[in-house]
Amino acid sequence: EIDNNISKVINSGNYILGKELETFETTFASYCNINFGVGVGSGTDAIQIALKAFNIGHDDEVVTVPFTAVPTVTAIVMTGARPSFVDVDKKTRCMDPKSLKSYLENHNQIERVKAIIPVHLYGQAADMDEIMKIAKKFNLLVIEDASQAHGTKYDDKFVGTIGDVGCFSFFP
Repeated sequence: EIDNNISKVINSGNYILGKELETFETTFASYCNINFGVGVGSGTDAIQIALKAFNIGHDDEVVTVPFTAVPTVTAIVMTGARPSFVDVDKKTRCMDPKSLKSYLENHNQIERVKAIIPVHLYGQAADMDEIMKIAKKFNLLVIEDASQAHGTKYDDKFVGTIGDVGCFSFFP
């Protein structure tokens, strides 16, 4: 089945975009119980495009965690924004809402902070209820990095569908 589909793509000459990508976007969005998905080149691209879509860049700050793959931070830096780090929860190894809240409450230039990127890893979900409450309190965007958490659920929702944007990677 895989070989047949690879042959179809090769024979079509459409190596990017095309019917197969449209089918994948629709199928993955349906799987996640959301209205639509957009395929891009990589998880790094997905995060960078999400940040740029919200005009996050030079002199802005994005809060994430240090326990992540390099591309999470690379995407932030590629926009010209500055990554800042908060601690992870000892159990899940995902963003600790208490650490996030403390960081934001004690930030001397809070107006520079524009977004939060919680990273869901290895089937573990960040505490999205608390993160979303904190984001609302500080009027911050939430861009979920679900690159390594496909199919992970938080309560009854898939990670990547709770914040303002969800980003996935399909790197083999």
